[in-house]
Amino acid sequence: TNAKMLRAKARKKKQGGNDDFDDDLWKKEKEKDTFGGRKKMKKKRKSGKDGSLLKDVVAIGILICFFLFVVSLYFKEPRGQRVFVKTKTEKNKKRLKTKVIAIGDVHGDEDVLRRLLFATGATDKVLGEDVKWVKERNERTVLVQTGDVVDRGKDSIGSFTFIRDIRAQVLVPGDEDDVDRRQIRLLVGNHELMAIQADYRFVAKEELVALGEAQMEKYGEQVKLHPDSTIGKKALQKVGLLRWKKLFAPDEAFGKEIREFGSVVTVAGEGNCKSAFSHAGVLPEHLKEMKIRSEDYDNTDDSGLKKSLDKVINEHYRNSSKGVQMSGNSWQERSRLPSWINGGDGVFWTREPPDASETNGGCDKIKEIVDLLGVKRMVIGHTVQWQGMNSICGGKLVLIDSGMSYAYGGRKREAFVCEGVNGVPMAVDTNGKSRRI
Repeated sequence: TNAKMLRAKARKKKQGGNDDFDDDLWKKEKEKDTFGGRKKMKKKRKSGKDGSLLKDVVAIGILICFFLFVVSLYFKEPRGQRVFVKTKTEKNKKRLKTKVIAIGDVHGDEDVLRRLLFATGATDKVLGEDVKWVKERNERTVLVQTGDVVDRGKDSIGSFTFIRDIRAQVLVPGDEDDVDRRQIRLLVGNHELMAIQADYRFVAKEELVALGEAQMEKYGEQVKLHPDSTIGKKALQKVGLLRWKKLFAPDEAFGKEIREFGSVVTVAGEGNCKSAFSHAGVLPEHLKEMKIRSEDYDNTDDSGLKKSLDKVINEHYRNSSKGVQMSGNSWQERSRLPSWINGGDGVFWTREPPDASETNGGCDKIKEIVDLLGVKRMVIGHTVQWQGMNSICGGKLVLIDSGMSYAYGGRKREAFVCEGVNGVPMAVDTNGKSRRI
């Protein structure tokens, strides 16, 4: 403003006026200056000297282009496929990893079975009759029980019933036919084999008494089971034994489970977690006894023309065991089953795999069968590992019978877990703590 006043004063003086400031003249100069300034600004914008507006336009254009680029990446799909918006459920499915859980020898300890399934994330809680399989986080999970659910402990029937009930929650149409690819798979152990052979040497007396009491109660309230009752424990054990034998008969649910749907070996997992699971272990000599040739199977054939080796082995077992019921323990009666099933070195009884080493040639057999099955390792139970789950033969054989049942003192209550394509075998205890095997 001072500059404008000075210019007006100088102009008036030049025109011969006095030095006093003329207010009217100042107003005219101000209007002239303002009008001229606006004209200059307009002229500058037209000539492009002031690029602020252009800069704003460019910046907005860049932001729009970046936004469109991000959106195009989000919806981008392979050529020839329809573009669609992925839902939250579909995104979660993509993030879920394949997971394999294996439970070793339970031996009548329903409590530890429940706790391990909960600790590994398979079920929603431990106690109660309404325990549920958690489908949301286990859509790509396979649960394998490697046999010996029964005997020794007092809850054999409860344990067997519980895991079969959990399996019933995830059965889908078609699973009944393809037993070897169910989401929950129950393998046969030597103690399940003994149950269909009427070998009751290892059935817990407490369980037989409980079965006897339950059976007697069905006859009516006139049977009073108290300390002064004429029905003693031995009598109840005999009644319970009859009930046990009935439960595992060929035409009963448990009996059919072991004979018609039981498995010797199963393959689960992918990538580094792809493993073969068995009770005592399958060896190359067992395949020779079954007369299985290399041309009888193909582990890579997805067309269904040829079956994988594990399916071929299981079919051999089911064809041999269907309908078998023994009445005693004589050698003649047991010979109704082939030696690779019933023999001391058979697939349910052998103790050779845990003793394998590089020096005795055992590890060579393990590596051979692992290659034949097309997996990274074989995982077995049967032989208690007092120090907990461990591996031998360079990780090709994992031993998971940790003596979890209270019948063995509940030494190491652990489950086998391997997750993802690049996962490694882990031992998870009932508290959810894990360690590498």
